[in-house]
Amino acid sequence: MTEASTPMDDAFHTPDDSRWWTETVWFSWIVPERGLIAYVYPVFRPNVGIQFGGVVVFGDKAVSPWEEPVNAFDWHQPLPPDLDLRDMTLASGLSIRVEKPGELYRVQYSGRDTEFDLTVRTAGPALVTRSATPPLGAGHVDQMCHVTGHMTLDSETIAVDCLSIRDRAAWGVRQDGRQPRVHYSWGAASADEYFLTAGIHRDGVDTLTTGFFMRHGKWSPVVSGERRVRRNDAGQVTHVEIAGRDELGRELSVSGKATDRHLFEGYPGMICWTGLIEWDLNGQIAWGEDQDVWSPGGWRRHRLSSAR
Repeated sequence: MTEASTPMDDAFHTPDDSRWWTETVWFSWIVPERGLIAYVYPVFRPNVGIQFGGVVVFGDKAVSPWEEPVNAFDWHQPLPPDLDLRDMTLASGLSIRVEKPGELYRVQYSGRDTEFDLTVRTAGPALVTRSATPPLGAGHVDQMCHVTGHMTLDSETIAVDCLSIRDRAAWGVRQDGRQPRVHYSWGAASADEYFLTAGIHRDGVDTLTTGFFMRHGKWSPVVSGERRVRRNDAGQVTHVEIAGRDELGRELSVSGKATDRHLFEGYPGMICWTGLIEWDLNGQIAWGEDQDVWSPGGWRRHRLSSAR
């Protein structure tokens, strides 16, 4: 069920009594001309008093995770007392401050391999989902944003000025070892032309279960559709086609070609192959991402079946 965002969606939500209750915050940005994708992704499990996650930056060529420009993930850190997601600084050097709920954020980091100072301004309505339906869990916020500022890699300062996704990624029970096969794709040509789609793989089909279109400045949620892909000999997605329909009855048809895929492991038991995508969105170039998400066992079975 899609609902309106509230100021409290930037704060911790009241957990149930499951030790797997999880809250996450995700900010992303891209520098297409450099082939860079970057994530801020802290994860909180208040019922067991731990925090993990951090900062990753993927370069212009796929390499092992430990060879990426930045792979600064902490595991099982003590959850700071009285932590407020609306104004927090973690021991890792990551700070996130809500300047204006649902509209304006400041994201900063200073670590061994990078530092950045980013301003994130929302660029359209938020899609707020409150449901137990996979792949998004009990609660989820997705919103296109305009990200500006700078980041430093290898002593070089790189300007950041892009459209990308703010994903108040989940609150609810997210149990390790139960990762479904899901997908998450987005692209933006301008603040008036962009899309996001997500869904789950069932019965051989990548079905769209949520998302939104912005076309000619008019925003509407996705109600149906499919994602189709082509894969290389390593099993990774090289081309993506998305066909969908929104609540206004408008059709979405986009196709994209991926750069090298990068491995992101945000949780034990999750494999996310993420790639920077150059989309054809109604004849316009739209940069964005495609995330191809598996469990380790699911990926192994996929590779074995492909080899036969």
